Amino acid sequence: MLGSEALDWLFVPGAEVWVTDMVREEAQRAPDPGDDQRTEHRAAIIEWFSRNKHRIRIQRTDEGEEYRKAMETWRLAGSPVELKPSWAGRGEKSILQVLDGVEKLLQDGEIVIALVDDGKARAAIRLIKTIDIDLMATETFIEWLHRRFHVPEATTAWAAIKMTLAERAPDAPLEDPVHIRPK
Repeated sequence: MLGSEALDWLFVPGAEVWVTDMVREEAQRAPDPGDDQRTEHRAAIIEWFSRNKHRIRIQRTDEGEEYRKAMETWRLAGSPVELKPSWAGRGEKSILQVLDGVEKLLQDGEIVIALVDDGKARAAIRLIKTIDIDLMATETFIEWLHRRFHVPEATTAWAAIKMTLAERAPDAPLEDPVHIRPK
């Protein structure tokens, strides 16, 4: 909602940026009738992924592969609307699949920062005890960029998102690493 320049803020902390195949698919997919039709936003996301393909590590998952197969089968069947595979919840499942194996890749002292707003996914991630994971909601990440990395545009970014979403944007939980005082 803030443009592809704001997506570049993911690179500001200097960490590798990993995105699962399903999260990328959800962000880029063409919306169904009745879905949020923000085509300009989707176009900016598609352009961002393309422009940064050398900087983003797309993590292939079983969830993403199963969705790809289901979509291909659906297309081969003539794309009947009533049989279109659901993408709901697949992004969160793909994140859990990646986190399940990431401990083999981390060096001593490295942590994972997962940007997750979905409450159920956050609860599931908290159950993983084999790796050090800091959960950040979008609001927390933006606040962190403002406080720690002094990104000037981050000062008003969350307010702009809240206005754009008509106050439907999920507030950051207080347990996130960058504590945000309730308003």
